[in-house]
Amino acid sequence: MPELINILVIGDIIGRAGRRALSEHLPRLIDQHRIDFTVANGENLAAGFGLTRKTAEEMFALGIDVLTNGNHCWDKREFLQLIDEDSRFVRPMNFSTQAPGRGWTMRETPAGHRIAVVNLIGQVFMGPWDCPFGAADRALREIPSDVHAILVDMHAEATSEKMGMSWHLDGRASFVYGTHTHVPTCDEIIHPSGTAYQSDIGMTGSYQSIIGMKVEGALARMVSKLPQRFEAVERGATIFATKVGIDPATRRCRRIERIRVDPD
Repeated sequence: MPELINILVIGDIIGRAGRRALSEHLPRLIDQHRIDFTVANGENLAAGFGLTRKTAEEMFALGIDVLTNGNHCWDKREFLQLIDEDSRFVRPMNFSTQAPGRGWTMRETPAGHRIAVVNLIGQVFMGPWDCPFGAADRALREIPSDVHAILVDMHAEATSEKMGMSWHLDGRASFVYGTHTHVPTCDEIIHPSGTAYQSDIGMTGSYQSIIGMKVEGALARMVSKLPQRFEAVERGATIFATKVGIDPATRRCRRIERIRVDPD
């Protein structure tokens, strides 16, 4: 088997708890698993809602190469400018054409392998976005043909829509994976044409919570049907991530492995 590119994909990082967990464990994980490239979903970095320059720089300093986004992309107004200044950020390709930033980016590993990262957002139960399937096709037409791997973050609610995207891109993308639900799935698979798939990477945040938020506020809203303030849990995060091994000559995935690091 040829030398593979080892890529680590981290699910939605939730606030301070998620950032703390990664600061404690990510450098070791990168070394232990011989990771060449790391991508994470950063739309919940800043107290669970959006991201800031400071929180993003914390993640880049730890070894994350690209931060993807989702429906909380614009929760922090400073990001509207920041995303245009730094190619390490992407936002969903099927956002409005008036949105700042880019829907895909390309970065190089230290060994010179070019990795393209595409960000999409689902339509089912999510919002009136443009069609993610058409946006995915457009991204793949724009990406240079000589890249060594293509990763696709499908930020979506419905597993059927995520699965549909993986079959739509089978043989064209290296790894199509879901984010957004904050719940890890154990359905990782490699499709016949070499595209890996997982319905949701899962959040890097506290699981003693309701999808990363303090139970009191989230539960009160469910019970009372009244507005409540959501606050991210600040300690005790579990890291969920997935490692894929990509053949740079074919862009096919050869290995896929879920990774979990529980709080101390």
